[in-house]
Amino acid sequence: MYLYRLFTQDIILGVSEPGLSREGLLRVVAFVVALLAALVLHEIAHGLVALWNGDNTAKVYGRLSLNPVRHFDIMGLLLMLLVGFGWAKPVPVNPNNFRNRKVGAVTVSIAGVVTNLLLAFIAAMGFVLFERLWVNMASVNDAKYYIVYFCLCVCSLLASLNVSFALFNILPIYPLDGYRLMSCFVNENNGFMRFLRKYSLYILLGFIILDYIPIIGDYAPLNLYIGGLGSLILRGFENFWRLIF
Repeated sequence: MYLYRLFTQDIILGVSEPGLSREGLLRVVAFVVALLAALVLHEIAHGLVALWNGDNTAKVYGRLSLNPVRHFDIMGLLLMLLVGFGWAKPVPVNPNNFRNRKVGAVTVSIAGVVTNLLLAFIAAMGFVLFERLWVNMASVNDAKYYIVYFCLCVCSLLASLNVSFALFNILPIYPLDGYRLMSCFVNENNGFMRFLRKYSLYILLGFIILDYIPIIGDYAPLNLYIGGLGSLILRGFENFWRLIF
């Protein structure tokens, strides 16, 4: 379970840490903070861009709220806690209200993904700065150490979660953003799109199950895609900020 790994292993800094610890508790709290920020801001971005395009449906249904309860999807939340990625409840959108239907549909579809990547980029800056402070900490027993470590964990998890969200949500699987973006350019009633609407959940579960099969899991499509490409994106963001600072 992802939360258990956070509690018992320092996967933030990649060092061995057997057993439970204060740092483990801080990592779990940091994960909750980063998760709420990533999920809520992703959904608010969809609603705001829809509003800017002339559709106030998300606003009417209270989906521009910072209250995370309004955005949680039970299945997506469970997967997030179990495997470290998932999804939130889709924001209601009425394309008939868009001033320009095509522009509105495309911009609303990519709003969440763009927001996630922007948040990851900013969080990577925080990670680089707090990592430098943490390395220079002389004591591991004072409050400053734990404050810096907590901020380091929040930034690290905020960056990795947002990159994972962006890559996951851009997949052309219903009802993710990738499907909605694809539907802007093809007929939603064609056979392929109907197939995706009917079987996407099973396809997604199949990908997740492959991740947990011994040996095969390391080469499973979802692991290679989000783990491999996500690591490259994160490394690129961090290296960019290291050049500046």
